[in-house]
Amino acid sequence: MKNLKKIILWSFVLLCTALQAQEYNENFNSNELRVATNKTTSLVFPFAIVSVDKGSEAIVVDKAKGVENILLVKAYESDFVPTNLTIVTADGNLYSFIVNFNESNPNINRVITAELAVNQQVVFSPEIENKSKIARNANVCLLKTKFLKGLKSKEFDLGLQVTGIYVQDELFYFRLHLTNDSMINFEVDQLRFFIRDQKKSIRTASQELEIIAIGIFDPITNLPGESEIDRVVVVPKFTISNKKYLIIQLLEKNGTRQVGLKLNRRALTKILPL
Repeated sequence: MKNLKKIILWSFVLLCTALQAQEYNENFNSNELRVATNKTTSLVFPFAIVSVDKGSEAIVVDKAKGVENILLVKAYESDFVPTNLTIVTADGNLYSFIVNFNESNPNINRVITAELAVNQQVVFSPEIENKSKIARNANVCLLKTKFLKGLKSKEFDLGLQVTGIYVQDELFYFRLHLTNDSMINFEVDQLRFFIRDQKKSIRTASQELEIIAIGIFDPITNLPGESEIDRVVVVPKFTISNKKYLIIQLLEKNGTRQVGLKLNRRALTKILPL
């Protein structure tokens, strides 16, 4: 009897393991996608989504708010004829899925890896290729392990730190670390880069030169209370003299809180090639 119980127990364990393995392979090694009308399927891609094409109006797709690499998919109607979904990401990869209706067992969250991409890279137009290259470079900046020290400021329990400055193709990549140690969410109005004179003369007005960011990866809309995030801001290459400094300023929307950081010419000598 004891041996029979052991056999039954081990059979159950092996069955569960097989089902888990099947589910794992189905989720990560298949181009089939199951969606439902009452649940949303989230697809997380390794790079920003550039293009989306759906085979029919039976499914609804949309990018997640505030991020560039998450696609939300949902069935618009029940028991639809299987359709397809094609996604192109900023790294030049193309992903293709067969979409089926399954109300009882839809995919909820899937992390899409490059192994699922079609074995042929997409050729972008020059403008899109440039944007995708900048996005790839920004992602590389976030993965860098070497950090700058000392370039930081804190006001109103808000922290702003430059942890890396890189250059490639006439562009500067500023890696920023933002913290909110307060209990109150910080809704972002602007993240400004501008150059200002170090000394303000009584007879002459202080001049400011705004530096317009080419992109922020990912866009910053909100910094929740007791949180921290890392972002990369890309700006055109510039130089400053000993009599000027660069100001990076984070401003609150409909509020008075702000935090700013001054970088002099010496700080900008810490720029590294990407």
